[in-house]
Amino acid sequence: MITRIQKRDGSIVPFNQDKIAIAIDKAFRATQEGSTAESIRLANHIGEILSEAYGAGVPNVENTQDFVEQTLMEEGYIETAKAY
Repeated sequence: MITRIQKRDGSIVPFNQDKIAIAIDKAFRATQEGSTAESIRLANHIGEILSEAYGAGVPNVENTQDFVEQTLMEEGYIETAKAY
């Protein structure tokens, strides 16, 4: 499980999966494509993907954003991926 993430400024902070769910939910609201429950489900899935990809490593925000956008597209939320 991912416990830390590297921010754009290079600092390493605790990983908070809720931030991904909140960001997805905001994009869903902007595009009217999904729901809060779906944003939570997707954030959980992205957390699993990050854990598989990085193991005990530390992902950075840019890579995490790429995973979110890719997952949104794979799930059929194209407009939300663009808004994210």
